[in-house]
Parts: sequence; C-alpha cells; structure tokens
Amino acid sequence: MSLVTAGELSAMGMLYEKYKRPLYAYFLKVTLGNIHSSEDLVQTVFYRAIRYKSSFTGRGSFAKWLFSIAHNVCLDHNKKVKGNIEYKPDMMQGIPLYYDDQDEKDERNEKLETLQKAITILNERERELVILCKIDCLRYADVSEILGISESNVKVSMFRAIRKLREIFIKLEKCRYEEKGSW
Repeated sequence: MSLVTAGELSAMGMLYEKYKRPLYAYFLKVTLGNIHSSEDLVQTVFYRAIRYKSSFTGRGSFAKWLFSIAHNVCLDHNKKVKGNIEYKPDMMQGIPLYYDDQDEKDERNEKLETLQKAITILNERERELVILCKIDCLRYADVSEILGISESNVKVSMFRAIRKLREIFIKLEKCRYEEKGSW
C-alpha cells in the first residue's frame, strides 16, 4: 500500500488479487447472497481505497483499513436497498462441513439453512457483527476499529446478537420440526 500511496497505482493489482475473495465473501454474507451486489461492492471498496489512499497511515494493518472501507461501503449499500434485501439460500457458501453419512449431511444442511434464515432476521448491525466476529473470525479489537466502536461495546453487542440469533434459530427449528411432524 505504501507504493500505491506514493503514486504507483499498479501496485493496487497485487492487493486486489489478495483481498478480493475475502471482501467478496464478506459482502456475499452481508447482502444475503446477492452475487451481483457483492461483486460491485468489492469494486467500490478498491475504488475508495485508491481515492482515499492518503488516509492509510501504515500504523495499523492494511486488511483492517480495507475492511473499514468495506464496512462503510456496506452501510451505504444498506441505505440504498433498505427493505429490498432478499434471502438467497447459498449465502454462506464456502463454509466447509464434513459428514459421516447422508442422514447427518441432510440434517446439517437443514440446520445450516435454518441458521441462514435466522441471520437474515437479525437487524443489519447484529448481522454484520455476527458475520465479522463469528463467520469471518475477526478479533474483537479489529471489529472495534472497523465499526468505530469500543471493544467492550463489540463484546456486549456480540453477546446480545448471539443470544437473539439463538432464540430465532430455536423458534425456526421448532417450526421446521412441527412442519415435518417430527415431534
């Protein structure tokens, strides 16, 4: 990034190749599986990274700075599509799951689909916290810097979001079992 800051914009190509997939995966989850929006948002992040290259001081990690931009791009996107977000069943694609037999595989797929639906019910802030902390596995300190809130606020908000997610998941699972007549 120091080369980009110095004016060598071609160096952004290496950074793009390294970070396009993690950003795409992040946006795919935040947009609930919208492939086209996710691709556009990745491009927007790199456009802003070039435009605001002077704001990168080099004190923190580049990834943290880039995901801060991604967070802001996400906020802008959510304002534009408010209420027009549609659930896509493959929103959490790429999460590796290993199975011993077909019944176990089917059960885990059903639970994963229920979890995906539960995540869509969370509000935007809660959903982003769950994605950043639990799916993308970022440290609370990094999420704190990305979202511009204190680390203790991240922890408390994360605790509440997970508690709410658990309640929603349990209700959805109960409905699924009642539908199947598995009680």
